[in-house]
Amino acid sequence: MVSLPSRSKRKRNIRADGRLPRNTAPISVAITHIGGRGDGVGTIRYNYNHTESMHNIFIPASLPGETAIVQPLSISNQGIKARIIELDAVSPFRQTPQCHAFPACGGCSFQHWTPEKIEAWKIKLITTHLNRTNVTAELIRPIQASPNHSRRRACFHIKRLAKVAVVGFRERMSEHIVNPDGCTVIAPELARLKDALIDFTTQHLPIGATLDAQVNLLSPSSSRANSNLCVYLQNTAAQSLWTPILRTALCSWANEQQFSRLSIDDQGSPLTLYAPTPPQLTFGPVSLTPPPGTFLQATHDGEKALQAAVSEIIEGNTHVVDLFAGCGTLSLPIISRLTRLLAVEADKDALAALKSGVDAAELGSRLNTLHRDLLEAPLMPEDLKNFTAVILDPPRSGAAAQCQQLAKSAINTIAMISCNPASFARDAAHLISGGFQLDWVQPIDQFTYSNHLEIVGAFRR
Repeated sequence: MVSLPSRSKRKRNIRADGRLPRNTAPISVAITHIGGRGDGVGTIRYNYNHTESMHNIFIPASLPGETAIVQPLSISNQGIKARIIELDAVSPFRQTPQCHAFPACGGCSFQHWTPEKIEAWKIKLITTHLNRTNVTAELIRPIQASPNHSRRRACFHIKRLAKVAVVGFRERMSEHIVNPDGCTVIAPELARLKDALIDFTTQHLPIGATLDAQVNLLSPSSSRANSNLCVYLQNTAAQSLWTPILRTALCSWANEQQFSRLSIDDQGSPLTLYAPTPPQLTFGPVSLTPPPGTFLQATHDGEKALQAAVSEIIEGNTHVVDLFAGCGTLSLPIISRLTRLLAVEADKDALAALKSGVDAAELGSRLNTLHRDLLEAPLMPEDLKNFTAVILDPPRSGAAAQCQQLAKSAINTIAMISCNPASFARDAAHLISGGFQLDWVQPIDQFTYSNHLEIVGAFRR
């Protein structure tokens, strides 16, 4: 005989994840500031499990100076998450969102805030993190922001329901898919593809099928014969999906949509079904074919701004190391003025694409490549002794171990790129301890309505 836990214990187990009952009483909160994730933040005294204490409360789509009636949704050590029921006091800097899917869609945090206030908050985000690590930037340049409808990279989530298909982005704090009809962020080509994915899924996919579609717009289309869209479909359901009939339908559909390339996942690896000609990316004098699903900068404007900042920092150096090189987005535009470039990357396919492109441009004598996971095995000072400058573009978590080694090396110039002000400041502190100074910081905003921000730092000694 199996004994059941007491009724009170069962209740505690059900809510072990911190979710609060749906009938939790609404509360009034004064918003004091915007937190690092883009939510409005206030502080309240709240009674939970018969204990009353102070809690931070995080409320999407709220602004400093506002008072809101909110519905608490969950509670944790970090605080309470809640949603707005009604605004009692409204900020003068609130504006009407341009997208009807806001604030449900998780893609944007700030559709309701004026652009000037968003920019000021992002600059403060940089200075706050630098101050916490005692790092001083001689200059923080004005933000370079990408315009609306310029996002050229997206991951659409797809689900086939009984009568329709849903294609879109994840809802904030949920697995639910939101269709961002009229999205002001993505490029028109991606918006049209979203609608085409809905039609194809409804016609050809079985009920219950779930997919992710990673989409890259390589460059604005200059020919009706090619949309410059590369699509990589990944089955996220347990059951197998890619039947011969479906593969044939996908090829026909890709041809109708004039894709540059369509690939599917095949036992964890990309399998290209359709590519009339190899898709091309161009970085300076080098053209290359990127692997399916490869990482690209979010906008063409942002990419150009990053390349210009890196070029300015590296100016005068001819022996350069590109760490976390990817397909060479940041180093290949300047390869013609380099004597030696060492590209280091953990993704074998991206590294192979980089090398193939450089060889085809007859610049192979200037390039060496190294396949290496720099998070697990950073380059040591002796590996860098024949170089004078480094381009460093790590993932969001940063590259603390690599920066510690760079601080010990003889490198004199570093262009560090980051999409996380917190890890940027932490890694910058390691470089400063090794004698570098941070000459300037260039913020580059490829995600205007989100809490994300790209940063380029010029380090010299």
